[in-house]
Amino acid sequence: MSKRTIIDQLRESKKLPSPSRVALEIMRLSQDEDVSLNDITKIVETDPALTAELIKYANSTLIGGQSPLLSIHRAAVRLGLNNVVNLAMSFSLLSQNMTGRCATFNYHRFWSRSLAQAVAARSIAEVQGKYDPDELFACGLLAHIGELALASVFPVEYAQVFTQELNRNQQVARENKIFGYDHNEVTAELLLDWGIPEEFARSAGFHEQYQADSIANRPVAELAGLLHLAQQIAEICLLKIPQSGTLLEVEDLAQRFSISTSKFSTFFDRIVAKWQECSHIFRIPSQQCPLYHQIRDFGTTYLSEDSTSIIDGNLKILAVDDDPLTLLNLKKILAADHRDIMIAESGEEALDKVVEHQPQMIITDWRMPGINGLELCRILRHTSITEHVYIIMLTGCETEEELIQAFEAGADDYVVKPFTPKVLEARIRSGERLIRYQRTINHDRELIQQYASRLAAANHTLLTMAMTDALTGLPNRRSAMARMNDAVAEAQRFNENLSCIMIDLDHFKDINDTFGHDSGDLALKEIAAIFVNKARSYDMVSRTGGEEFLVISSRTDPVEASQLAERLRLAVEDHKFVLKDGHTIRLTISLGVATWTPDYPDGDALIKAADQALYRAKLNGRNRIETA
Repeated sequence: MSKRTIIDQLRESKKLPSPSRVALEIMRLSQDEDVSLNDITKIVETDPALTAELIKYANSTLIGGQSPLLSIHRAAVRLGLNNVVNLAMSFSLLSQNMTGRCATFNYHRFWSRSLAQAVAARSIAEVQGKYDPDELFACGLLAHIGELALASVFPVEYAQVFTQELNRNQQVARENKIFGYDHNEVTAELLLDWGIPEEFARSAGFHEQYQADSIANRPVAELAGLLHLAQQIAEICLLKIPQSGTLLEVEDLAQRFSISTSKFSTFFDRIVAKWQECSHIFRIPSQQCPLYHQIRDFGTTYLSEDSTSIIDGNLKILAVDDDPLTLLNLKKILAADHRDIMIAESGEEALDKVVEHQPQMIITDWRMPGINGLELCRILRHTSITEHVYIIMLTGCETEEELIQAFEAGADDYVVKPFTPKVLEARIRSGERLIRYQRTINHDRELIQQYASRLAAANHTLLTMAMTDALTGLPNRRSAMARMNDAVAEAQRFNENLSCIMIDLDHFKDINDTFGHDSGDLALKEIAAIFVNKARSYDMVSRTGGEEFLVISSRTDPVEASQLAERLRLAVEDHKFVLKDGHTIRLTISLGVATWTPDYPDGDALIKAADQALYRAKLNGRNRIETA
C-alpha cells in the first residue's frame, strides 16, 4: 500500500485527528509571503482556547519573558510568526485528543511523553544554536502523531498492539503485521499533509529508529538525530531506561549536539523542571522524576518502584564466592537487622543479582572459575548503574602487586583470607559509613533541587504579584509602564497605531466617605470587571492607582480609541452598583484619549497627554471624553 493510500484511507474514516479549522487557516495564511503577524493574530483571536494556550506558553519559563503578557498580539510578537503557526497546530491537536476510544492506548501517557520530547527537543536546539527552538518544540510534540492517528481511526485493531509491554521495534513489527504500515510512516505523511516543512516531517518519520549513517539526506539525518535524542530523554523522564540504548549511549549522542557529558546531568534536570511546568500549564499529567545522577547511579527499577529505599531502607549486600561454606559463613557474619544479604556462587550469577536487586555493597572472592573477582570488579565499574557500588575484595594473598591490581580494577577495600569476623565487620562498617555519606549527599542534592524549583515558582509568583493590583486582579502601574514601552516599540517597528485611555471615577471619594471603604472596594472590583468585559482581547486594562485606570490599545487609531472610550463610559453609566448594605448607586467616569505620534518622545509622554485630556474632561463637567 502506498503512503498516499495510507493517508487517503485514514482521511476517509472521518475520525482522523486533525488540527482545528483555525489552526489550518493559520497554516494556510502563513504560506502567503505578504502575510503579517497582525493577520495571523486576528485569526488566533477567533479561538479563545487557542489564544489562552499561546499566551500561557509565551509567559512560561520556556520563553523566558520578563513581564507577564496579557494580549495575544504581544504574545505573538514574543513568539514570532513561525512559532505561532507551529504552536497553533500542536495545541489544537492536543486539546482535541486528550482521550479516545482505543481501550489499551494510554492517551495521557502519550501526551506526557510527547510533551517531554517537545521540551527536550527545544532545549537541545537552544544549546546547539542551529534550529529555531520553538519549531523543534512543535516538531517534538507531533513526532509520534501517527500513533494517535491509528488509535483514532482503528481503535479496536490498534488495541491489539498494546495487549502486552512492547519495545519500539516490537511495536513497529506488530503494526506492520496488522496494518501493512507503521505509525512512523503515518506520522511523516500526516505532517506533510498538514503543510509541515518536508525536512521536519521526514525527520519525525525516521527519528524513532535512527542510526547515525542510515539516512542519506544530511539535514534530515541531523534533525532525526536531535529528535531521537529528545525521545530518549523523554523515556528517561518517564522512568524508563531508553529501550534502544543505555544511558551512556544517550550521553554520547548528546555530545554531538554540543552537550558535554559533564553538563548532561544538569541539562536533564532542567528539562524535567520545564516539562513539569508545561504539564501544569497545558493540563497534561506528568510524574515526579528524580535527579539524573540518581537515575544513573541506581537505575530506574529503584526509582520507579521505591524511591525511598536507598535513602532510608536496609543496606543491600551481595556476597560472592564459589565456596558454599564460605558463603554460609559470610551470611552469618553479615546478618543484622539493617542489612539484606544476598549470595551468589559465581561471577556470572553475581551480575544477574546486581541487575535484579541493585546492592549497595559487594563482597567478592578474587579467585573463582569463569568471571573472577577482579573481572567482576572491572565490569561493575564500567556499568553506569553499578559504578558507585562499594566493593570489598577477599584475597588469599597480600602482596603489593596484587593489592595494586585490586585497587586499579576498582575495589574500594580488601580483606585477607582467612579473615576474622571482627576485621570483616570493621571493614564493612567503614564501607557503610561512606555509603551513608553518599546517601545523605544525594538526598541533600535532591532537596536542594526541590527547594530551587519551589524558589523559582515562588519568584514567578512574586513577580506576578509585583505586576498585579491586589484588589482588582488587573495589571498594576508597573506592569502598565512595561507594557507601554513594549507597545511603543511594536508600533514603531510595525508602523501601527497605538492609543491609550486614562480613566478616573467621578466623585469616588463620596462613596468611601458615605458608605465606607469596603463598599468603595466592591465598586472598584465591579468597574474593573466592566472594563475587562467591554475591552478587546488585545487591549490591556490596568489600575494605576486609587480610582484611576489606564487602557493601552494597540493597533487603534483615534476614532477607534474614542469609540472604545465611549463604550466604557456608557457601560459604567448604565450599571447599577449594589453595595454590601443593599444600597444601589450609580457611578460615572471621565476619560482622556491620546494616540501615538512620532512627536511623543516615549510612552510616558503619551500617557501624560491622555492624563491632560482626562483633566479637561473633569473640568468640563465629568462623565465625558476628551481627546489629546
